Amino acid sequence: MENRLKVWCAGIGDQAAPGTTTVVEGAPGTGKTAALDDLATHWEAAGRNVVRARGSALEGDLPFGIVAQLFDLVDPDLVPAEATGALQLTAATADFPVLHGVYRLAAALAARGDLLVVVDDAHWADAASLRWLAYLALRVRRLRIAVVLAVGLGERCDDPSFGEIMTSCQRITLDNFTSAETGRVVSGALGEAAPEFSTACFEATGGNPLAVTRLVKALADDDVPPTADAAWRVARHGAEVSGEIMAARLRRRPSSVVTTAHCLAALGPSPHPGVLAELTRLSPVELAEAVRTVELLGVAGPAVLGDMPAPARAALHLRAARSLRAHGAADRAVADHLLETSPGLEPWAGEVLDRAAQEAVHQGDTSGAARLLWRALREPVANPSRALRLLGIAELVGNLPGATTRLREALQSDVDDDESAVALSYALHADGNPAEIPLVLGGSPWAQAHLAVHGLVWQEAVPSSVSLGTPAGVLHRVMVGDISAAEAVPLVSATDVLSSLTSAMTLNLADSLDEALAVLDEVDRAQAPALRALTNVMRANVQRRKGDLASARADLAVAADHLRQDRRWHAVSTWHAALLADILLEEGRLDEAASVIAEASTDEARRTWSFGGVLTVRGRVLTARGDDHEALEAFLAAGRHCAAWPYRNPAALSWRSGAALACAAMGDGERARELAQEEVALARIWGAPRALGMALRAEGRVTAGAAGRTLLEEAVRVLRGSPARLELARALVDLGVVVRRQGDTAFARTCLRDALDLAQKCGSAAMSARAYSELVATSAGPRRMRQTGPTALTPTEHQVAELAARGRSDDEIASTLLMPADGVEGVLSGIYRKLGVSGRLQLADALFVD
Repeated sequence: MENRLKVWCAGIGDQAAPGTTTVVEGAPGTGKTAALDDLATHWEAAGRNVVRARGSALEGDLPFGIVAQLFDLVDPDLVPAEATGALQLTAATADFPVLHGVYRLAAALAARGDLLVVVDDAHWADAASLRWLAYLALRVRRLRIAVVLAVGLGERCDDPSFGEIMTSCQRITLDNFTSAETGRVVSGALGEAAPEFSTACFEATGGNPLAVTRLVKALADDDVPPTADAAWRVARHGAEVSGEIMAARLRRRPSSVVTTAHCLAALGPSPHPGVLAELTRLSPVELAEAVRTVELLGVAGPAVLGDMPAPARAALHLRAARSLRAHGAADRAVADHLLETSPGLEPWAGEVLDRAAQEAVHQGDTSGAARLLWRALREPVANPSRALRLLGIAELVGNLPGATTRLREALQSDVDDDESAVALSYALHADGNPAEIPLVLGGSPWAQAHLAVHGLVWQEAVPSSVSLGTPAGVLHRVMVGDISAAEAVPLVSATDVLSSLTSAMTLNLADSLDEALAVLDEVDRAQAPALRALTNVMRANVQRRKGDLASARADLAVAADHLRQDRRWHAVSTWHAALLADILLEEGRLDEAASVIAEASTDEARRTWSFGGVLTVRGRVLTARGDDHEALEAFLAAGRHCAAWPYRNPAALSWRSGAALACAAMGDGERARELAQEEVALARIWGAPRALGMALRAEGRVTAGAAGRTLLEEAVRVLRGSPARLELARALVDLGVVVRRQGDTAFARTCLRDALDLAQKCGSAAMSARAYSELVATSAGPRRMRQTGPTALTPTEHQVAELAARGRSDDEIASTLLMPADGVEGVLSGIYRKLGVSGRLQLADALFVD
């Protein structure tokens, strides 16, 4: 066996010579007993005498127990009279005559031939035997006796005789296998092992020789081949082997250690001291020593609990739940223990499980919440409707089956429960069954606010009328076009997740982009994947409107990760696709944008309002390719799509501008002007500068002569008062082209240079290329494209820089972006270098102005 070879290489055979005392130290399982076995076998094979004994925690109080084990088979005629009491376990004290009598017995045996005295687990030896071993160690040099003791590494023995032995002996320490040694053992037993398989064996055992040996045997018995493909099977066998070893170690320990190990395994890491003391019923000194022993042995976790009888294990969990509750522990900690007990044992169990489940839902632990709620329903709970509702919410958020059924049961058990009605409405939303949503939500004003949210997605859920009393109602009226931006913004609030999201959307449409980002930054990140995805898509939309394409791409990448975890929310996925395609178009990657649009054009997506954005971007892609007829069809399809809700506000979707430009390109100027003028009129009613500037730009492009120039100049003036930098760049390019054709070359160059600078800052390759080519057309000297500035930043650097520019601290940035707090300063250092600034105070100018 490999560990035996390792022992001999350590030199035990050479060091354990007559006249010496050797102590072999090692953690449990490192091969101490195997080393002693081999040593004794070699001595016996050479015709020399060997006497052996083994200490035990269960026999530590038996005087001369080790001595009796060593000499119990010795010829009685050799035993001196003074030693008889020790060998027969009748000697009460280890006085000098007894010690010297046993010493004379050992000397007599050595006189017949070399004698090896072997004691395994000597740290558990009784005090009388330890005193005799210390007595022998002081005199062994003049005898043909070798003494070899094995002790556990780190084991504590306070007997002074043990300390005397340890100070006078020669010591050898046994270690665990290295990864390479583990691989050699595995290959020697199972055949040449793949590196992945050997690594899995090492990770499952930590290199402990005993665990490795038993794991290899278990794998061989189960015919597991040592291949890379079979490496995943090692962990299960390793856990079983570790459990068996842990249980065996515990059985040899005193009851105080066993009890403490069970309690620590049940309570988990860092247990409450008062709870642990109450469960073990040990004194502080006894508990401290037992905890130290358990930590030394490494016995903990499910394997320890699994060795307990089921009734005893359940009783321990119930005691733990009671004690934790009495000590003021969190409901979740108490509930986790209640899950391991039978229902109906405590009148308060149902309430604790219910509160713990609600906490789990808020933390995003949907599977844990479902488990708690299933258990709560088996208790005599005061409000079964609430338990059913929470269970349904957990299943809905966790994408678990049965959510809709569970929420129907909750609503049927209490038809006046608005919270169950709202939860069921979102389950129907996720199932793609919006027709039933209005019936479920009923007439409650609070529920009607949620109907307005569903109406932003499903045509069937659009409410006939809605109050301005909630942010969701405000947003619905904004989309319909019933109120202006000046009227809508004062009505927003952010008291919960729903109001925060709908308020952020209203602020976004009203061009209060920084305020919208601030609201989104405060949305709780510990939410379901779909909600986190929606939050990031909304952030990307705000960043896109600001013209910060790099930050928008970064937010879309985060959203995509969340959407992959839950693919039911088609409206969010569709919105994500529309934004991604739009950014790809700005980057000049038309084929990739078209591919995203084609992939997003599913039957499920076509039923959602956000598909209008996909159609609009499709029209822009076709326009860029020169296919004006198909582009017009796409824009008009977007218009018909929006009219079905009906949502008219051009700030949400400006399809008319694109349609107007397509008509003009096809020679239908009259229709082009009608479409553009309609959008300008709607935008003036709404009153936000971005939508109005975009509409004026479109009307200016389809209007000939001085009137067209006037409209474009107004578009530029309006957009200069908005945060929409990319739209301003677009208007400046169009104005530059018009004034160049009218002969005003100097003014054209000014417009085009400003446009090029803005487009490059925003990261729009397409707009930069157009502005650059038009600038060259004015006979201006070739201008070098920007190589530094915000476009040099990575997506993560863009996000960090923007948050820092808005005054966020390192901790706030780390919390928002889910990155280590100590890594933020390093990222900022790289940002300062790329932007050529010295600190945070200059970031705003570098990002948005220079």
